[in-house]
Amino acid sequence: MNNRGLVGMIVIVGVVLVIGFFWFVGEMNGEGEDEELCIPESCCHATECVLESEAPNCSNAGCTLNCEPGTLDCGQARCEFVDDKCEVVLNE
Repeated sequence: MNNRGLVGMIVIVGVVLVIGFFWFVGEMNGEGEDEELCIPESCCHATECVLESEAPNCSNAGCTLNCEPGTLDCGQARCEFVDDKCEVVLNE
C-alpha cells in the first residue's frame, strides 16, 4: 500500500471514530429519548400542565392579555415533563 492509500485509510478510520464518539456521548446524555411534550391545560390563564395529546383545542379561544398571578401567563412558569408526568415549574 502506498503512502496515499495509508493516509486515506487513517482519515476514514478517524472520521468513523469521531462519529462514534459523538453518538456515544449523545446516548449517554439522554439525547434522542422520547420525552413527552407538556403544554398548558387550558387555553387562557392556565395553572396546570397536561400532555400534548390531552390538551384542549385553542384555535377559537379568546383570551385576555392580562398577566394573571399564579398562572403560566407572561412567563411566570412553564410546563415540563418531570418524573413521568407534566409539572408546572416556576420561573425565577
